[in-house]
Amino acid sequence: MTRRRQHYGFTLIELMIVVAIIGILAAIAVPNFIRFQARARQAEVTTNLKSLFTGLRTQQRMPSPSIHASSFAPERGNRYSYHLDNGCAGGYEDRSTLDAMRTNTDDCIGTDQFKYPTFPGTFAPMPVAGATWDYKGTSHGMSVNAGIFGVPENWSFLAYAAGDVDNTVDDMADTWLISSSDAQLVSVCPFVGGPDNVAAGEPYNVVNDVNCD
Repeated sequence: MTRRRQHYGFTLIELMIVVAIIGILAAIAVPNFIRFQARARQAEVTTNLKSLFTGLRTQQRMPSPSIHASSFAPERGNRYSYHLDNGCAGGYEDRSTLDAMRTNTDDCIGTDQFKYPTFPGTFAPMPVAGATWDYKGTSHGMSVNAGIFGVPENWSFLAYAAGDVDNTVDDMADTWLISSSDAQLVSVCPFVGGPDNVAAGEPYNVVNDVNCD
């Protein structure tokens, strides 16, 4: 009477199947992890923009263009630059050293290059593709560019934030805005095909860094 030899372990085909399954799971999991990580990083910008909004809205008269006039000072380690002027014509708070360098004319706050040395001093915000402002914003001459608009007794503002959340500095910056006026806004990327109704004080994502490489 003969006894069959028992085999222990995996055959080559079984190993190949296991490797293929692991590869499929990784292909699904890695992009989802990147998106989750990016959403967590975007929490920084929404919180800080709401703080900037509150600081500006507490001013009874139109403040100077300086972003410091609102007492806005985000915590160090910020991945985003914050803009009351798209091009930072008045300068920006330099956070490349241990002690941040600021001036009274700064209309932007730079990224924390001390923590992220590969980042530029400021990212260039991408202006919203289209904006229809409420009566107050329209009467103050608001456009798609950041700034403070109106007269000392009656004014509006639009602020942007731009940064990197997908660890690819050279692509379009993750861009958000916040304003003191209700509006219908059109995002740049992803383009959803029509305007979004956005309330004053609500952070709005103009360019999503993860979906728009």
